[in-house]
Amino acid sequence: MKRNITHNSISYFPLVLRLLKSRYLWFLLTATLLTLLLLHTLNPYLVSDSVTQLSHVTRHVFDVRSRGESEHKLAAQIEWELFEFQALYRDARCFSNSDSNSNSETFSKSAWLTYVQGDDVSVVQAIVLGHMLRTLSCVTVRLAAVPDKTNGKVTELLHKAGYKVLVLSDLSCDGLDHVILNAWNLTQNNKIVYLNTATFPTLSLDEVFDTVQLDMISAPYQSPSNVADISFSGAMFGLVPDDRTFTELLAQFQERSRYKCHNVAGFLWYFFTRDERWTKLPYSYNVRNDRYFPMKSYNTMEVSRLGPVWEWHGKPTRQQAVKIDKPLERLEDLYEFWWVVLYEGLERGDLWHWWHYESSVYWKFLHSDPVRDFRAVDIY
Repeated sequence: MKRNITHNSISYFPLVLRLLKSRYLWFLLTATLLTLLLLHTLNPYLVSDSVTQLSHVTRHVFDVRSRGESEHKLAAQIEWELFEFQALYRDARCFSNSDSNSNSETFSKSAWLTYVQGDDVSVVQAIVLGHMLRTLSCVTVRLAAVPDKTNGKVTELLHKAGYKVLVLSDLSCDGLDHVILNAWNLTQNNKIVYLNTATFPTLSLDEVFDTVQLDMISAPYQSPSNVADISFSGAMFGLVPDDRTFTELLAQFQERSRYKCHNVAGFLWYFFTRDERWTKLPYSYNVRNDRYFPMKSYNTMEVSRLGPVWEWHGKPTRQQAVKIDKPLERLEDLYEFWWVVLYEGLERGDLWHWWHYESSVYWKFLHSDPVRDFRAVDIY
């Protein structure tokens, strides 16, 4: 078969021959060599240093990922050492803070608040959240709000997990639950920081109470700083309970519900940002989907590439969890640590029987991976 040769496939050869015969090319090469020789004579290190620098830049210009990983590794190590310090010396820190009258009043009359819908997943998340708050925070009051028809078993579990249980009035709009708006009516507390049950603090969050002001809301951005974002997260917000603000909230809620039902975060955003009453907190307080630096807490409700943390198949056993003590460099490390904290919370609240024999989270996981009998290795 005759091969079809295009014009473009052979047109380069005459061009190369013409360049080689060109006296301008040889003049340029000669001038370049003479210039390099002159530079070497004036400074023998100039040419070699330039070549070395060019080679170094060429090798490392595409090495941005490894440089970023090194920085993240260092940041994770710093965060982990801070976590260990805050956990180990919690009592000493809290005693020192109590010497100040302002801090003493803040810690004694303030409270953490979460909302537990009553299903097993929210109970498991509340156990993890409660244990981390008990480990890191100087604010000892932990409130768990529950719906009106919550069964007594859930209330008993939350008590064992260290919560004071509150039954709050139902507020809903077209199926969207707004019961947490009742937080502004809890005037027995001077400050409240609400955390949804999916919040997984990795460091102390006590400083959020210092940002809370009357008639304002403190909340983190919904997205990191490299994303254009004007909204805040409904997973965490700080507030000062107040009768007037609560009355205004209810009035606005009822008025807006006649036209459109927003979720809690959307409604609160419209209510507080119209008059610039939002104290902005960094995204680090509400990290989602992947590991982020710096990080104060992670929201496990957002499904990441690893799936829900309570269904993660990389789950360590109790025996393995005892040996886990390392920085949270990757999302996998964060998930692993979540399970370590869950085991500690179950142990502290004496909740192992419920976990092994009544929790749907445990049995769903066990049946999804029948090769590993987690009940056996967890108990012993």
